[in-house]
Amino acid sequence: MAEALKQCKNPGCKKKYAESENNDQACKYHDGKPIFHDLKKGWTCCNQIAWDWDEFEKIEGCKTGKHSDKGLDLSGQGQDSFFKSSTVDNAKKAVVKEEQNIKSIEEFNAEQDRIAQKKAEEDAKKEKKPFVTAGGKYKCTNKGCLKEYDPNDPAQCGEEACKFHPGEPVFHDTMKSWSCCNKETWDWDEFMKFPTCQVGKHNPKLV
Repeated sequence: MAEALKQCKNPGCKKKYAESENNDQACKYHDGKPIFHDLKKGWTCCNQIAWDWDEFEKIEGCKTGKHSDKGLDLSGQGQDSFFKSSTVDNAKKAVVKEEQNIKSIEEFNAEQDRIAQKKAEEDAKKEKKPFVTAGGKYKCTNKGCLKEYDPNDPAQCGEEACKFHPGEPVFHDTMKSWSCCNKETWDWDEFMKFPTCQVGKHNPKLV
């Protein structure tokens, strides 16, 4: 006749076992109580806290011994011992650390400004070189010009090689103009055909 299996009632075990196979290494269990506080789950005997139920269920027993169909006497343990334990203390430290890392919007914006300023200063220290097109030419960045030119051609690099606008384009309602010119138009094509008002050297795009 097969031996009847018993149900272990040790906390964290709950396995079925044969008494003939029961020994001091057979059962892994918790000798404390399960504690549920807010969303935190833990054992009074373990230095572990879980937020998820499945993770709580997977917390391995911290004690080893025999299976028992009667369970342990945990009447002397309660939540007070749990909240005084290192388990909760470590959890609180983790929460405090996380709160310390949270910045206000003002602090975040100030930090981003510092990062941007530092990057701008680092970029300013880098030696920039003219951008070269696929055809081996430079590209002028003067407003109203934006032409490609040969840096090795003196005629294209002279003091009067570039015709451009020294001001800024102005768009108000549907009116279009340049801040440096005394001309206005409603039509975009006409605006693009405005003659430039200054002559000078090309200004190459740098990268």
